[in-house]
Amino acid sequence: MADIALETPSLKVVLEDGRALTVQATNPDYIRWDRTAAKHGWPTLRQAPFMWMTFLAWSALRRTGQIADAVTWEEFSDRMCLQVTSAGATELTNGKAPADDLLAGLLEDAVPAEVGPTSEGAEPG
Repeated sequence: MADIALETPSLKVVLEDGRALTVQATNPDYIRWDRTAAKHGWPTLRQAPFMWMTFLAWSALRRTGQIADAVTWEEFSDRMCLQVTSAGATELTNGKAPADDLLAGLLEDAVPAEVGPTSEGAEPG
């Protein structure tokens, strides 16, 4: 089988216990975001990119067994997770992280503002 190059984000996560984990988000993580965001009326990716990226990290870390299935989204986002970045965003310029290529690519008119997983009336299928 040939190597597969995924276009989904590889994320670096720093946890409160000092662990730095790297995880590849995949389609199941995107689907979990779409369903959960629609169910709870969460903001769109454009409105809350860090919430989206943190959710993908949480979902992918649970899916891969790097954190326990029992870790809730609230526990992960409110306490456990200190930072989530694209695995490629490592350099600092003037003390600030460079624009995250992951978010920049997704936010540049990739999806019209009125369309998204949390658009009014959106229901998971």
